[in-house]
Amino acid sequence: MKSPTYTLVEPYALSRLHLYHFDFFRLKDAGEWENSGFREYFGPHAACLVEWLERVGAALGTPDVELQLDFAPVGRRARLSSRTPSGKAWLSSLRLSS
Repeated sequence: MKSPTYTLVEPYALSRLHLYHFDFFRLKDAGEWENSGFREYFGPHAACLVEWLERVGAALGTPDVELQLDFAPVGRRARLSSRTPSGKAWLSSLRLSS
């Protein structure tokens, strides 16, 4: 996936899932997000990946799942952690299906 830094959002259609990758690095404050019209993307019909969440403050609320990427000796290490009951259920379903 490419970073949508210059467009703020990069949409992907994956089967029935609508995936939106947001990069809020260029936003100055939560007010810009509120005026962007992006709120309609965040709902049960979509998965939204957000970079620079801190730029929009509490406007989005608590994410269901947080992904942290760290440098590793070779490549990167990814850590997923749940932040809500929905996120916990989703992560549990991943562990059961592997």
